[in-house]
Amino acid sequence: MTGEACPLCGAEPATTVGPVYSGATGMLWRRHTFEEQLYRCREGHVYAVRTESDRVSAEPYDSVDEWLEQTVGVEPLERPPGL
Repeated sequence: MTGEACPLCGAEPATTVGPVYSGATGMLWRRHTFEEQLYRCREGHVYAVRTESDRVSAEPYDSVDEWLEQTVGVEPLERPPGL
């Protein structure tokens, strides 16, 4: 399985958690795309591996819910009127 080692314990990833999350950061004219994949190591730690251009970084999370809250936000998005 491809992926970075767990940033907390150094164990290899045991399984992926959910699909790949794709997005972009920065302003319109300096937009950088990235892909982020959640992994769970053999010790049970959840961490995200983000690939952006030529950089790869891993960040630990307490749970998948914590990652989701930090990525999407706590409150659901409001729909514009008429939709």
